[in-house]
Amino acid sequence: MEKNKGRTWLGYVAAGLLATLLIGCGGGGDSGPAGPTGPAGPAGPSGPSGPGGGTTGPSAGVWTIASNATTPTDASSAAWASLAPQVTVTSVTISSPPVVSFKVTDPNGYPVIGLGNTSKSSTATVAGLTNLSFSIAKLVPGTNGAPAKWVSYIVTTVPTTTAAAAPTRPSTDTTGTLVDNKDGTYTYTFYRDITKIKDQVAAMTVAAPNNKDDLGDLTYDASLVHRLTIQISGNAPGTGSNTPTGAASVYPAVPMTNPSDVIYDFVPATGAKVAASGRDIVATAKCNECHRQLGGIPGDSAQSSAAGFHGGNRNNVQYCVVCHTEQRKYGKTEATIDATLTFTSATDKVDGRAVGNLPNYIHKIHNGSLLAKKNYNYAGVLPNEVGYPQDIRNCTKCHDGSATSTALTAQGDNWKNVPNRLACGACHDGINFATGMGVTLEDAAKGLTSTTGPSGYAHPAGPQADDSLCATCHKPDTVDLAHTPVTPPNAGNALAVTGGNTNTNSAWIASNTSRLPAGAIKVTYDIKSVSRNASKQPVMVFRMLQNGARADLNVLASTTPNPATGDKEIWDNFMGAPSVYFVYAVPQDGITAPADFNVSASGWLKKLWNGTATSGTGAGTLTGPDANGYYTATLTGVTVPDNAVMLTGGLGYTYNVTSTLPLTQTNLAAYPVTAATATGQTNKQGGLIVIAPNVQKVATGYTGRRTVVEDKRCNACHQELGTFTEDAFHAGQRNDGSTCSWCHKPNQTSSGWSADSTSFVHGIHAGAKRSNKFTWHASTTTESFADVGYPGVLKDCETCHLPGTYDFSTTSSSLPNRLYRTVGAGIYPASGETIPGYKVSGTSCVAGTPSTGTALSVFSLSPYVATSTAAAINSYGVGFTYNAGLTTSNACSPTGTFYSVAAGASREAEPTTLVISPITTACFACHDSDLAKTHMEQNGGSIYKPRSTALATPETCMLCHATGRIADIKAMHVKP
Repeated sequence: MEKNKGRTWLGYVAAGLLATLLIGCGGGGDSGPAGPTGPAGPAGPSGPSGPGGGTTGPSAGVWTIASNATTPTDASSAAWASLAPQVTVTSVTISSPPVVSFKVTDPNGYPVIGLGNTSKSSTATVAGLTNLSFSIAKLVPGTNGAPAKWVSYIVTTVPTTTAAAAPTRPSTDTTGTLVDNKDGTYTYTFYRDITKIKDQVAAMTVAAPNNKDDLGDLTYDASLVHRLTIQISGNAPGTGSNTPTGAASVYPAVPMTNPSDVIYDFVPATGAKVAASGRDIVATAKCNECHRQLGGIPGDSAQSSAAGFHGGNRNNVQYCVVCHTEQRKYGKTEATIDATLTFTSATDKVDGRAVGNLPNYIHKIHNGSLLAKKNYNYAGVLPNEVGYPQDIRNCTKCHDGSATSTALTAQGDNWKNVPNRLACGACHDGINFATGMGVTLEDAAKGLTSTTGPSGYAHPAGPQADDSLCATCHKPDTVDLAHTPVTPPNAGNALAVTGGNTNTNSAWIASNTSRLPAGAIKVTYDIKSVSRNASKQPVMVFRMLQNGARADLNVLASTTPNPATGDKEIWDNFMGAPSVYFVYAVPQDGITAPADFNVSASGWLKKLWNGTATSGTGAGTLTGPDANGYYTATLTGVTVPDNAVMLTGGLGYTYNVTSTLPLTQTNLAAYPVTAATATGQTNKQGGLIVIAPNVQKVATGYTGRRTVVEDKRCNACHQELGTFTEDAFHAGQRNDGSTCSWCHKPNQTSSGWSADSTSFVHGIHAGAKRSNKFTWHASTTTESFADVGYPGVLKDCETCHLPGTYDFSTTSSSLPNRLYRTVGAGIYPASGETIPGYKVSGTSCVAGTPSTGTALSVFSLSPYVATSTAAAINSYGVGFTYNAGLTTSNACSPTGTFYSVAAGASREAEPTTLVISPITTACFACHDSDLAKTHMEQNGGSIYKPRSTALATPETCMLCHATGRIADIKAMHVKP
């Protein structure tokens, strides 16, 4: 637990829970002496008197904030932390300084009084509010092709004893006059008179690089839409620097974890509130699909809220636009850049535009490594280092202007309807519109630093001094087409490069939930039933659909070869096929009915269809269709034993481009099919895959594996799990998060890492939190999963997990039956050491082809695994094996010992294999510090321990971490 000056966050949480219980019962909380008493609220006895000032409540139905408190209590701080203020603006009048009337309550309607905390430093001329801030801006209509834009009036500083007022970039107003009516209503009069701001700025003297013209036209125009913002946030009175003088308190900062950002759009001339401003491009809800809470959780660690900003207090994108205007270039100079397109100075202003202007800034952050120019740095944010988990051209992920959109995004289609240099140049940053020269993103990706098109310019239309001609060439349909989100083939795939990656995409890929190219066919699967027949073979009854309509498979005898492939295919205009896939669990490690899969078997549908699936566990038959278009697939090379549990079947999953080519459309000219360029490959490359969602069904008579995640939670951020980015995995064919556990099973291990989904999925997303870099399957020595930045709130497990699953409150019955996760099996040599190879000869092992092994990762080696330079000593033995086939399987151990596994039988893992215990696996994936490791091991957890030791050491985690216990998992792993 994080501890500060004797106060723990656990203490705050516990006190907050107590306060919540009291509120729910209508009772009172601890009462502090400093806050004035408001009118009586709902009946309920007052709580006992507290020893110091701070937040209480609600006492007699009123939340009381002790203004300028200096001695807060745990209870008062916890009450402040849990307060989620609800603000209603009742009026705004502007005849000189704006006057705002508003009401503040908690979510239950209890008034909140006493929000007038102020602070005044030794050089301040006036005290400033510490928990309230205000701002106001006007919306200037677009002209000459340019979009409308916000212009803030709050662009002057407050004079101090050492400096006069001066122009500044947009800020907030906190030094006006606040009247607390002691009933939850307030009136605030701005410090600044926005009707005079233009004249005040004009009268101020500035020196270069300050240019008052960069602040725009500050004329007060009462006829325009104006936006008022109110923010209630910050630290509890008396904590952190929330003191009367601004000096640090002896009490650690306790921030409000649910701050309020209020937006009020109105027209001053009429006083009328407007429902839509006329420039509502993005809804915060769209941001939160990935970020969970925009800006992060106040007080959360940088590791948990890795994408946090402004202390987590600014969480509404409508608020962002009031400060992040083009005015942010005030006082900034044009960035300098070298011949390699690498910036050599600050990048606040590029090509004459403010990088901090929201459309510019946000597009640059999300375009990340794809930007043409390098070394951007704005306010400590490094856009070039940001990875976006889907195709950046999927503009509708953020911008929703559809007919079903709310008024919040009435202008959501501006991305294609109102092209302009600011928004377009944010991503296409290599183009200098003033000169027409530069480099396109496509050429920049090739390492080029300039582009010259047929017109002689990088921008085909040449120089553009303004936005007046943008829409002439860039019509909505052409912009839409140019931004069709289709992932190109992976250049390193095994059909393109000899020895390349067989498990990635050799085709273009589109998401079935995004905008599709013209002519693309959306494929879906329908499983009617899964079962085990009388011969104990797995059976699936299914059909396939095109654009939602039944589409029977071709009849093998009468179909003609696909002209693109020269081979008979299951459908016209397609090549490849999905697979029928089955998973189940058999007894292991003394567990009769494991709660995790440990066996899988599959058959490629094309081989089942053309009759070539005749050997091995992929052998099978296909019959049908029946009257409704359903086919029956049976894997005849597999037997499912009587003691198997959780038998489940799925359709999809194919992804090996050399042996089980995914189902790929072949008749689109924009996505041509060509011969493989890799040596010895006969499959064709190219074509288009519109991702077909994997489907699954539990077999009749069986109970399915516990469900802990759901695909739509993964795709809230990824859009299409497994692909739709420059770095696709599994060619998008393994696209259901709830079935990652089918292949990534407890017995899978790779270079000393657990390949089990519980371990590596947590490890990937927790890259920023981990003490030891997660380098599993690192692509290079400098790039790995350790570089992944999680954009949400890491501790908020319900971002991915279904409620009650991550804390075991709804899955407790599976806890005793979860399998230990293997992390070490076979030989892990020293770097470059030769591993002897063995092969089966009859009933013995003989010398085979030796290999040069890859050493364990640094994390795995020390301090968890003892090492030696002798290969034999480094062998941790053979892991668990189940033979699902029909004949005995013979094999050699890494040290040359012959062994065999009969058909339908298991061979238990050797006791020397290294494992992590099941609950510990999930926790250790994020919490991997030495302290956390020691804690887990002291309480029965096993980490990189021999299986024999681990199985004899029961985990006792749930004694403290179960629901309702002292360290309840959910209490620490949920968004406030």
